[in-house]
Amino acid sequence: MSSDIYKLPKQGDSYESVMDQVKTLRSQMTSGQRGKLASTTFQGHEEMEKLTHEAYGQFLEWNGLFTFQEAAAAKMENEVLDICIDLMNGGPESGANLTSGGTESNFNAFHAMRKWAREVKPEITQPEVVAPYSTHSTVHKTCQYLDIKVVTVPQASDLSCDMRALEDAIGLNTIGIVGSAPNWPYGTVDPITQMGEIAIEKNLWLHVDACVGGYILPFFKQLGVDVPAYDFSVPGVRSISADLHKYGYAPKPCSTVLWRSQEEMSYHYMPIDAWACGLYLSQGFVGSRTLGPVAGIWSLMHYWGEEGYLNNAKRILHVKHSIMEKCASTPGLKPWPTDGPLLMIASDDFDIQLLVGGMEERGWKLLGVTTPPAVHLTLDVMEEEYLESFLQDLEDVSRDICDGKFTKEGLLTYGGVGAEADAPKWLLTAVEIMNKKNTT
Repeated sequence: MSSDIYKLPKQGDSYESVMDQVKTLRSQMTSGQRGKLASTTFQGHEEMEKLTHEAYGQFLEWNGLFTFQEAAAAKMENEVLDICIDLMNGGPESGANLTSGGTESNFNAFHAMRKWAREVKPEITQPEVVAPYSTHSTVHKTCQYLDIKVVTVPQASDLSCDMRALEDAIGLNTIGIVGSAPNWPYGTVDPITQMGEIAIEKNLWLHVDACVGGYILPFFKQLGVDVPAYDFSVPGVRSISADLHKYGYAPKPCSTVLWRSQEEMSYHYMPIDAWACGLYLSQGFVGSRTLGPVAGIWSLMHYWGEEGYLNNAKRILHVKHSIMEKCASTPGLKPWPTDGPLLMIASDDFDIQLLVGGMEERGWKLLGVTTPPAVHLTLDVMEEEYLESFLQDLEDVSRDICDGKFTKEGLLTYGGVGAEADAPKWLLTAVEIMNKKNTT
């Protein structure tokens, strides 16, 4: 890794020159349509993108920490959060907070869980949560910050949550259970109803990570898709994390953490008054934040309404069904059954990393699952031209692999390191530090 430090230019450049460089850099990145399947972008349609960007710009420089000072800002926040609560089958007693993303939403939920446990289970000094192996990495990250041990249990042979193993893993130090809707690696909704029954029986906090599905699954369900129950309609669910900047199509960063009632919400807040300026209180962990994403999602919710989100969900289902049909007719490809907008493609005939490599050569940046190996697709609305191109490339690359014409592997990972010249310095440094620790 180079030790050179890039320095601030001595003199500024012209507006035109800088913007030309910005546009050049953007043109070198994966296009929005080709980046959708790797969750690089959630764009929806051109007209709504224009709307949300313009609304965002109106509030870009306005600090969302101070919505208590402005009735108009509070109105936007209140209406957005009320809509979110309703979509999660909450009621008047439920609550919600805006956050910067799924990581912060999960952090807030587990912080509240730990605070609750300290009150109702004071004998526990080393708290644990039990989770399926499929639980998202941000849960592990959050629990490391909060000094909560995550006890993971293996998936069943069909990659579903092994409920017997999960129940057996609950011990004297367990304070909560984690479920996903859907989980990221396999795209299935965990058996939240069964988890809720266990949580009630053993007086545990059940958190549902619905960051991917929270704001798309309700519309899939309205369209007749069989979606397992996962929200506040399930007794025992105390908190839910759900990203508005995924299928709510809010401009990033924008997520939510939702609470069954004011009781759960009471463990969330961290009021600070032991300083010189009076009470300090924020929505979540983050303090200062732009109000832009809130304005963007508020605008879209009122522009699209329920009908617009349903039409969007129909288009995503069209993409899903089209890819599944192509896989079914293409030798070597095997799609996994999923409950929501994620789709995994595996193969019994060849190394699936070859498919990642072949698709990358054709301009598609795809993510993967390593255990067991599969290509991971985050489905979104695609223009028909790009969808047809993807389907054709999928078939062509698969046939080339089966015929032995393509042997270059791609990177089957989520957030991993690619070529050193292309990777950000912070990531290379982190890997270097971890490697040193592993060898000492």
